[in-house]
Amino acid sequence: MIKIGMRNIKTTLSVFICLLFFEAINRDKALFACIAAVMCVQNTIEDSMKIGISRIIGTIIGGLSGALILYIVNTFFDDRILIIIIPLGIMVLIQLCVKIKMKQAVVICCVVFLVITISMNHDEGYILYTYNRVLDTSIGIFIALLVNKYMKIPEKFKAKFKDELNEPEGTDIINRGNKNMEA
Repeated sequence: MIKIGMRNIKTTLSVFICLLFFEAINRDKALFACIAAVMCVQNTIEDSMKIGISRIIGTIIGGLSGALILYIVNTFFDDRILIIIIPLGIMVLIQLCVKIKMKQAVVICCVVFLVITISMNHDEGYILYTYNRVLDTSIGIFIALLVNKYMKIPEKFKAKFKDELNEPEGTDIINRGNKNMEA
């Protein structure tokens, strides 16, 4: 029989709530909130808080950097220079996150930067687009933190989940994916 752990359930519920929330407020692009929620749910609320804070910081850094790059390129250069600037930006952002001791922010920082700089045809303009992506990502992180904090295992199921709760760190697929991506 397949065992579904609490982290799996919390991640799934976080994505579901993101989708419901975005639908309820008639907001497009729940994708970024859902991605952030998946990345943020950890085994404990303490780990989720640490990851959540670093992800928000990474989102802001990546968003502001992407907006700044687009402003400079749109003002002074031809868009084709982005072929060179985007990889250099990734290198600088990775170094910046490492330097400020936010290694766990690297992935989301680079993802937000890439989303903003590569998908340049923003109907609302790149500043508003950047703001919206940072907001969407932050909403996903916030939802994941709430779910992780307040969703508890019902007493009658604790025995069934006991083995999974005692698994050593790094045994589930999501955790392995996060560890592999953070370099």
